[in-house]
Amino acid sequence: MSVIPLSQTRLEQEILPRINKPARYLGMEFGAYRKDPQLAKVLTAMIFPDLYEIGVSNYGHKLLYSLINNQPDYLCDRAYAPAKDMRELMAAENIPLYGLETLVPLKDFDLLAFTLQYELNYTTILGVLEAAQIPFRTKDRDDSMPILIAGGPGSGNPMPLAPFFDAFTLGDGEEVLIEILDLLDKAKEQGWTNAQTRQALAGIEGMYVPGISTQVRKRIFDITQQSIELAPLIPYIQTVHDRVTIEARRGCDRMCRFCQPCFVNLPVREQKIETIRNQALQEIAKTGYEECSLLSLSIADYSQLKPLIHEVADALNDKGVSLSLPSQRADRFDLEVAEAVQQIRKSTLTFAPEAGTERLRKVVNKNLTEKEILDAVISSYQAGWNKVKLYFMIGLPTETEADLLGIVNLVKKIQTMCAEISRAQNKSFKSKLDINITFSNFVPKPHTPFQWVAQDSLAVLYGKREFLKQAFKGVKGLKLNFTDPEISKLEAVISKGDERMAEVIQKAYEKGGYLDAWEENLKFSEWFDALQEAGIDPDHFTAKTYTRLDEALPWDGMDMGLEKSWLREEYLKSIEEAQSDPCFVGCNTCGVCHNFQVQPVFIKPAEAQNLAPRMVPQKTRQELFRLPQWKARLTVQKQGSLRFISHLDWLRMLQRAIFRAGLPIAYSQGFNPTPRMSFGPALPLFTEGLEEYLDLDMADKVPDLVDRLNRHLPENGKVLSYKWLPLAAPNIDKLLQYCIYSARWTCENPDSRYTITEKVSMLLAQDHWPVVPEKASPPERIDIKPYISDIVVNSFEDIQFTIQRVAQENGSINETNGQTNGHLSFNPLKGRSVKPGWFLNLIDPHAAWSIKRLKVGIHDPLQSFKLQPSC
Repeated sequence: MSVIPLSQTRLEQEILPRINKPARYLGMEFGAYRKDPQLAKVLTAMIFPDLYEIGVSNYGHKLLYSLINNQPDYLCDRAYAPAKDMRELMAAENIPLYGLETLVPLKDFDLLAFTLQYELNYTTILGVLEAAQIPFRTKDRDDSMPILIAGGPGSGNPMPLAPFFDAFTLGDGEEVLIEILDLLDKAKEQGWTNAQTRQALAGIEGMYVPGISTQVRKRIFDITQQSIELAPLIPYIQTVHDRVTIEARRGCDRMCRFCQPCFVNLPVREQKIETIRNQALQEIAKTGYEECSLLSLSIADYSQLKPLIHEVADALNDKGVSLSLPSQRADRFDLEVAEAVQQIRKSTLTFAPEAGTERLRKVVNKNLTEKEILDAVISSYQAGWNKVKLYFMIGLPTETEADLLGIVNLVKKIQTMCAEISRAQNKSFKSKLDINITFSNFVPKPHTPFQWVAQDSLAVLYGKREFLKQAFKGVKGLKLNFTDPEISKLEAVISKGDERMAEVIQKAYEKGGYLDAWEENLKFSEWFDALQEAGIDPDHFTAKTYTRLDEALPWDGMDMGLEKSWLREEYLKSIEEAQSDPCFVGCNTCGVCHNFQVQPVFIKPAEAQNLAPRMVPQKTRQELFRLPQWKARLTVQKQGSLRFISHLDWLRMLQRAIFRAGLPIAYSQGFNPTPRMSFGPALPLFTEGLEEYLDLDMADKVPDLVDRLNRHLPENGKVLSYKWLPLAAPNIDKLLQYCIYSARWTCENPDSRYTITEKVSMLLAQDHWPVVPEKASPPERIDIKPYISDIVVNSFEDIQFTIQRVAQENGSINETNGQTNGHLSFNPLKGRSVKPGWFLNLIDPHAAWSIKRLKVGIHDPLQSFKLQPSC
């Protein structure tokens, strides 16, 4: 079968109407670069081997995408793992996986750069390659194929993936990636083979090339010197992190002995407070998000935390934007900081004690006392927080039943102390403390002091989980979440594996493993069958406790700067329950700074003197989120590619455009303020709207509303006109009378006996038009005939029809639903809207329909309110 080139027209007309969540594959996000591939010397695709909504939220993915596109001679596109429906359709249509923006097949790029974020994504990497029609193994790819590289957390042990990739990047990617592109530019000019290119890549510091490299040093980039202009890249659909992310601190020096990100990202580098504040304001202005998060492995350890939080929170406060932080450290918890962060929108506080006893916390070097944990939670409860998340890890080295009971006792002690506070005189709390507890399982990771430690068996981990469930049984105000022990077992096998794991990964994929990071897709039997067929005992990697600490390990050739002797000392200290200080207290002589001739970058007090700690001004809700004075009724369109965006995602898109435009929209005054917006009837997915209505409650009138808003909207989603109404004017949903639709019919069966006119005539002759709505529970049968009128079929085999409002206050529709008509019994609509697809499927359930909503009919507001002229 020949490959038919994919065009935007074919994508939108033949492919996207047939899948769920089509907006994942549009690649037309606000802020995307969309450079011309014909003008670029080197074409790169950044590939995140997971669903779009996961990958597009990843900070490193967006950072490197922006970095490359800021180079005038280079282009960077993006690709993500297609969901199963899209993957199957692409295979059936022989469409190779493509770059989201250029639609160029991935196999025609010069460089494919994969992110290794999580071990259970490894089978999905092979799924991406198969969808792109690229052979899995390097030895099977000829010189027409792109160079495949990978980087990220998983490159600390690249051996399980070594046969699939040409090269791996180790450490920070900001500098090495440009060096790779410069080399590929040279390789193209001189006509190198892929083998010659791999040989040259091995000469770049930080590059591991399987079969060539033996010892590779990671790259360290000083983020305090970077000036990368980030693309806003605002997705049309909701993603896992719908917010601005600013990197405040790279690396962590707490030395928790189970934590691989801590050890592989040393040394610590802190951004200047002024830089963080300015980046936050710039990104908020470019994106329209109403939340900003400070990215760090341990933001609570930022040297000048109070000046940082107050400076950033104060700046964002004036914009009505909330600031969020990752989990708090109990020993660094500061109530003043927490209140500054949560002033705009108060969310749940998160703490990670990790272990239930001080003994076990010393073993893992989590330097927290029980008093510090209690003080942090209790003080936050007293200040008004009634929800808290706690993270614990089970299966840690030397863990006993007493340590598990320590978790139970600690949680119960927190509950008892909070209950006593709520009963105390002059204390009034709306609710008691709710605690959400997440239990993960210990996974020994490379480049940590616990890389020599065995993981608990599945039976032991399941036993500990059951022990905790029973111990907490009957305790109210708790929600317990447990990571599946089999997931943790697979993580350990893969992360500690050698090149033999490549065969296991391929076999697991061939057995159906794909998007295994999603628990509903993961089939453990496939993985363990693959291990057995490859002749690998998983306990060889997970159950072994090393007695010879100088034994060679698969990842020894990856030099993270850590002295192996120092890791060994840390392991022995854990057995002795001895703690180690973080870098900001004193040097641990781990080897990173000495071996790389670098130093940690901490913000000194003198650098924050001009940003002295101060309380964020306590503004009223009315000052932060202004009350409405006027109503603006907008007429907007939603055409072309926007028909693939759901109603809620369209609402979010408009909301961000309003925020970017700086319009004085009014907000609700509740716990979490939201913009006061009101739509007309929701447009079904795949349906275009030529004249939709949107009501905005505004704090002030603005004369150039249309121009300001349209500058931030896509071409096929512009505001057409608007009118000012008094605030008391009823919203669109109170005025709705009818909706007029048109639909173009395409019969997929060329031998169809009837034309659309004949089909409509046959339908009109029926007394009732029964429909059973999807997802109705229990199933219900509705007669929609009373709601459909003015049916017209034109010469182009288009059909136009009107859907009357379901529950009109004037009772103009004589509803027969709910009555028994002959042998038929129908349910009432109960306020639901009749969907155009229900009617069209009665005409031809096998046809493909292109649907447009031509008009939303409403009562004339002029009858009650005097309108200002349309703009």
